[in-house]
Amino acid sequence: MFGVIAVGLLLSVASSAAVQISSPSNGAVVSSPVQIVASSEARHTVLTMAVYANGNLVTQEMGATSIDMSVNLSPGSYTIEVLTQYRNHTSASATSNITVSGTNFTNASVASQIAADMTGSNEGSPHGLPSSYDFYHGPVIEEGNNIAPNTAIEWWGSLYVGPNGNPATNTLVNIRACALYWLNASTGKWTAVNLPPAQIGSDFFSEDWTIDYGTSVPMRIESDGSFSISTVTGKVAHFYAPYPRIPVNHSDIAGVVALLEARLVLNNTNGPDDRSTASFLLDTGADPYPATTGPGIENNPSIGLGKFKYVTTSWRSFAMTTMTQIQLQNNPPPVNLNGVLP
Repeated sequence: MFGVIAVGLLLSVASSAAVQISSPSNGAVVSSPVQIVASSEARHTVLTMAVYANGNLVTQEMGATSIDMSVNLSPGSYTIEVLTQYRNHTSASATSNITVSGTNFTNASVASQIAADMTGSNEGSPHGLPSSYDFYHGPVIEEGNNIAPNTAIEWWGSLYVGPNGNPATNTLVNIRACALYWLNASTGKWTAVNLPPAQIGSDFFSEDWTIDYGTSVPMRIESDGSFSISTVTGKVAHFYAPYPRIPVNHSDIAGVVALLEARLVLNNTNGPDDRSTASFLLDTGADPYPATTGPGIENNPSIGLGKFKYVTTSWRSFAMTTMTQIQLQNNPPPVNLNGVLP
């Protein structure tokens, strides 16, 4: 797993042919959200692969050789640059000049879907979670944007069975679009880190978080790059990324959004379809840390936790944010939730 790493002077520059942008094509006229698909020739070990729109960082992925993501862009002209930096201090890039003619999303819909996960009660009570815990009842903002003196942050998710257990034996929880976004107060720009399965660590804990069982959560990688996991009564499946953690300027954070999408899938496609009886509750959040490395911290105060929601057979979004719906609507993160249920 990797964290965001500042890269110094590059000693040499590799040929731009090493990076290819499949979409959008140069000169294309497109609607927002814009689907960006790019690949990098793995001639050396990749350090980072980043996407810029008119010089502004859109996303940065660690160790990735391909990117497939959607970006919300206002109408106008853009130069899309995909830059790959290698561990041997070389780099490669490619650009595509496009025109965004309009949008197929509204800031209000993205804002309301994210903000809704910070209002109201949990959809169900996670099995075995003590009612004395603040997040037993619903979403919580703890440290919020004020994480000083911490200088790093980490994204995470937690999967419980429902209040009466989980009778389904052939159902897994399929997870994708794991990402952490933070708004830089000084620039008003969002920084995004997308987190593929290779960067995600995991552990089983007791449902009250007092015991770390020291065993990782089995993860099945799906053909679309998502992953599927499960848990059982008595255990919470906790997963988190990246490591090293993400360095941040703790005095320059104006907002944080943690996000993932999930649905129910079959473990064995030739087995019985028991998804209608499955009972899984899932939430997501982010934690501050004093450094990018070092062990986890017991009872570490979080930045915030989104509410627990049931996983269904349709893709649903699970979010945490430190911002209000109005703040998100005025300056939404680069998130595309088209076709994803709240």
